[in-house]
Amino acid sequence: MNAPSEPQFRSLDLPGKHVTRAWIAATISAGLTLIFGALAAAGVIAAPGFGAWMLIDAAILAGLAYGVWRHSRVCALLLLVYSIANEIYLALDETAHFSLLRVVFIYFYFRGTIQLFREHRGRAVPQPVNT
Repeated sequence: MNAPSEPQFRSLDLPGKHVTRAWIAATISAGLTLIFGALAAAGVIAAPGFGAWMLIDAAILAGLAYGVWRHSRVCALLLLVYSIANEIYLALDETAHFSLLRVVFIYFYFRGTIQLFREHRGRAVPQPVNT
């Protein structure tokens, strides 16, 4: 019996954890954005950058998190691009501050996106029927 050169972790499902971490991070981000957006819309928080538009941001994040949970490559890629674009926008904004949490979330989104593309690459392509 030949032993594979790379250990198999099928029972632990370690590669699947990247996808799980990605949708959980997106859900946490959507939840926090929803809470702060609702507080800003109610007038409890009056800070620059906090407003009712955050509710739309929370809805987008929640939808993309659901798509990643369903193992959608398109949603994973859109989540990654959306978060990177948001980080670039905040970096150019003078009133925004750096957050390590956003960078960690982008890392989780990146790893989840890579894993989803790896999962779909391994699937067999159906062959056409010869008549």
